[in-house]
Amino acid sequence: MAQRLDPRNQHVLNWVDGTFIPRYAPAIPVYDSGFMHGKLVWSAPRLIRGRVFRLRDHLAKIRLSAELTFWPRIPPDEDIIRAVREALERNQMRDGVHIRIMLTAGNQATASMDIDWVVDADGMPSRPRLIIAPEYREAVYDRTGGIRAITSSLRRPGPDMVDQRSHDNNQNASARACHEAKRAGVTTALMYDGQGFLAEAFASHAAVVKDGVLRTPYVRCNPEGVTRKVILELCAAHGIDATEADIPRADVDAADELFIMGTMSGPVAVCELDGRPVGRGQIGPVTRKLYDLYAATLRDPAQGFPIVDDE
Repeated sequence: MAQRLDPRNQHVLNWVDGTFIPRYAPAIPVYDSGFMHGKLVWSAPRLIRGRVFRLRDHLAKIRLSAELTFWPRIPPDEDIIRAVREALERNQMRDGVHIRIMLTAGNQATASMDIDWVVDADGMPSRPRLIIAPEYREAVYDRTGGIRAITSSLRRPGPDMVDQRSHDNNQNASARACHEAKRAGVTTALMYDGQGFLAEAFASHAAVVKDGVLRTPYVRCNPEGVTRKVILELCAAHGIDATEADIPRADVDAADELFIMGTMSGPVAVCELDGRPVGRGQIGPVTRKLYDLYAATLRDPAQGFPIVDDE
């Protein structure tokens, strides 16, 4: 689905280590470890009515990712929160904003993948580099009529190759599956793991519903998702039978309902898979109930971290 570019973003400034940088201006050195060797982790919460939705969960996701890749230094949450607040206040942003929080391990003294070389020129441990890139951005998918999907020919790497819980900038497998979906003229592509179980869509978690029971894959070949966590909490609070499970392709094909879920979409019904209708080919009752519950949760002030003052 094509994204509409918001002209307001042309004037938004990014926060890079305490300095405000125009959107396309040079901002990091060549020997930054994130640029040179992919030592960059990130998450992207939403700003809704002056509050960042589930900010603490997103920060925990960033911290886990950095720990899984053996970073010697990780800034405290309060430093990141302060930077997010400064970026939003400088840009006078209060609603409808996607906030990409990026953290690199810092500078490295030479072109080496060894984390021990993440040091400054004097040999002292480098300070992690924090980047806050906010942008006005609408929801990714149109949820009114559901979306179409294909099954990707590509598999998600398993934990025996790389710990996929790390939410970093190595997204080659997902990018290739995205291109498959675009070539097929559909919105997304489902990816399976090496054992033949559903892993995720290329940029979102997924769940199936059969006979009123919701199942979502174990977090094994993908990062832990904040939206997935919220959906499971909503199921528990509102009497929807939900569980984590290994889901083979036959169960996906036989599902009454199928939906994907991500930060910029919430739950989104998949009504057609590989050219065939999912269930009745329309948004199912469990998915529709979760639509409403999730929308109410987004508006709940208790779910958002107060970050900018109300006008």
